[in-house]
Amino acid sequence: MCSRSVGDKVVLRPYLYGRQFELVIDHAALKWLMTSKDLTWRLHRWALQLQEYDFAVIYRPGASNVVADALSRAPVRVVTGGRSGATTAGGECQLAEDEICREQTRDRIVANLRMKGKHGDKNVIVCEVIVYVVGVDGRPRVVLPATLWAKVLRENHDSIYACHLRTPQTYARISPNYWWLDMKTTIQKWVQSCRDCGTRKTKVREVIPPLRSQGVGDAGDRWALDVAGPLLMTANGNRYVVAAVDYATRFPVVAAVPSHTAKDIAKIIVEKLVLVYGPMREIVMDGAPELNSAVIEALVDMLQTKKITPVPYRPVLLGLVKRFYRSWKDMVAIFVSEAQDDWDHWLACSAYAYNGARHSSTGYSPNELMMGRRLKALINCCG
Repeated sequence: MCSRSVGDKVVLRPYLYGRQFELVIDHAALKWLMTSKDLTWRLHRWALQLQEYDFAVIYRPGASNVVADALSRAPVRVVTGGRSGATTAGGECQLAEDEICREQTRDRIVANLRMKGKHGDKNVIVCEVIVYVVGVDGRPRVVLPATLWAKVLRENHDSIYACHLRTPQTYARISPNYWWLDMKTTIQKWVQSCRDCGTRKTKVREVIPPLRSQGVGDAGDRWALDVAGPLLMTANGNRYVVAAVDYATRFPVVAAVPSHTAKDIAKIIVEKLVLVYGPMREIVMDGAPELNSAVIEALVDMLQTKKITPVPYRPVLLGLVKRFYRSWKDMVAIFVSEAQDDWDHWLACSAYAYNGARHSSTGYSPNELMMGRRLKALINCCG
């Protein structure tokens, strides 16, 4: 909170410098920052930056500090209309063969491909009256007419089982089954024009890692674990999300919990990780008190696991799980209700979509690397 208050004053410096003002805050420790004689070097730096301002700190408990909460936690107005409305169920089933055949018959481009029998390095074949292309990998893919593009894009981008992932992941989800001319460009335009993605997702920043890559071992050998929250309490009483991400496969395991005590974390490690994927060789956790308690220390000793704690104030060292949290928030934000108290209802769906999408750093989906197979899209499993 201290660093946030300092940062806010830098932004508001033209309005605050040279004026007396009051800072009403629910962070009681800030009151003694200017008077304490026993400060760390970091707190000294913050205190020096604040000395050029003439202000008084007024403490107000969080339950009473409703003015700030009204600004930062205002309910989100859901925009409806057009194709931006989120699909809240599994959506339509896979395309029926008679529908594909009917639309292919009407499409001029499909007719030209069928007549030529070849397009670049791809062969065009007809199997049971449906036109396919076969690439160098030998896998047949349906030549999709333009009239069916929107239907496939809605199911593979807008549905809760796709969770509005970005262009590379959406392309990797569609390309094994369907093909059309300039497919990647069409998908990119669809994603860029998606109103839900544009209004709710954070902008991706390209960051060059300051450290060299580390050996991660086999799948399940090294996990990064972190706790996110508190969030708004759900009907199930959950307020926190605990996520563990495997370094080798980028496979996340998530759980919604009402509290994050040492016993809660230990239970998740045992039941969600050890008993499912086996004991890990290393586990990376930050310096939170519950993650450095005697319970966790006893557990890692029993499992003969090496516990790694990153340098304080360097969250980038837990960047793997932090990046997953950002993706998870982007996905859940699109489907959560106005009250934002049902986020745990979408937790499993978002993890399913993440594990089934191609990861940019590995080139494969997390489920493919962890389980040895691709996740089937639910729209291809409907009757």
